[in-house]
Amino acid sequence: MLSIAATLGEPIAGLDLSGGHFARTYLAGGIFSKVNLARADLREADLREAVFDECDLRGAMLSGAQLSRTVFNRCLMDHIDLQQANLHAAVITECQAAHARMSGATLSMVAISKTRLDHSILRSANLDAAVLSETSMLDLSAEATNWRHASVMECNLLHVSWGGATMLRTAFAGTKLARVSFVGVRLEACQFSSADLTGADFTQASIRQCNFQGATLEGARFGQADAAFALFCDAKGRGVDFSGAQLRNALFTGARLPAANFSQADLLQANFAGADLTQANFHAAELGYADFRHAQLGQADLRKAQMFRSCLHRAATDGAQMTDRARALETDPDLAEAEDWQPVAN
Repeated sequence: MLSIAATLGEPIAGLDLSGGHFARTYLAGGIFSKVNLARADLREADLREAVFDECDLRGAMLSGAQLSRTVFNRCLMDHIDLQQANLHAAVITECQAAHARMSGATLSMVAISKTRLDHSILRSANLDAAVLSETSMLDLSAEATNWRHASVMECNLLHVSWGGATMLRTAFAGTKLARVSFVGVRLEACQFSSADLTGADFTQASIRQCNFQGATLEGARFGQADAAFALFCDAKGRGVDFSGAQLRNALFTGARLPAANFSQADLLQANFAGADLTQANFHAAELGYADFRHAQLGQADLRKAQMFRSCLHRAATDGAQMTDRARALETDPDLAEAEDWQPVAN
């Protein structure tokens, strides 16, 4: 009867179908309003373009179900089983889905907003072009997930496990990322601009071409990260750890990073123009062709750093220790004269 009602487009409202057996049932396009489907068996059911409005789906089994373009609005979905389900372009709005199991699910182009996904499992899920907004994902298990061209806006990601995840061109906007761990995660060309990354951990992460412009990096860790071509322009934070990181061609223009640790980092052709690097540690770093023009390097430690053709044009170096300064380029008098030029008043 459910299949017939769904096929005819008849709304299914107010029924108690809890614990029902509907595995592999054709229910595509069904409209379910305030239906109790708690603990119902809907494994491998065809629910494409169905609508669930204010339904109870707690503990429901939908593993392997076809749910593309399905809408879940204000539903109770705690402990729901969506493993290996196809949720392509599904919409999940204002739902309670704590402890949801979504391992291996297809979540491409899914839109999840104002939903609670705390303690849920997304392991190995595909989130290609997914959009998550104002959603709580506290203690989420996101190991080996794939995020490509996804957007995460104003979400809570505290204690999320990202081990083995891959993110390409994913944007994090207005999202709480303080103390979040991305250890060992592969992130390429991702956007963290203006994000609060206080105490965040990117140790050994691949963050090539990622954008951290204007981000707060107080106490953040990037040790041994692969951050070639990354952007840290106008980023700020004291004691940031970049030790042993691969930072070739990275941009730090205008950054305020006093007491940062760049020891043994590869900074070939990195640009620190106008940056505040007071008391920074560049011990044994590769600084070939690095640009420090107008940078603050007071009390910085550059001992054993390779400074072949590093640019120190008008850099403040009072108290800085450099053992290879002879190979660096000092202030260019012609350029300094040009910078000081003022038009003659009539």
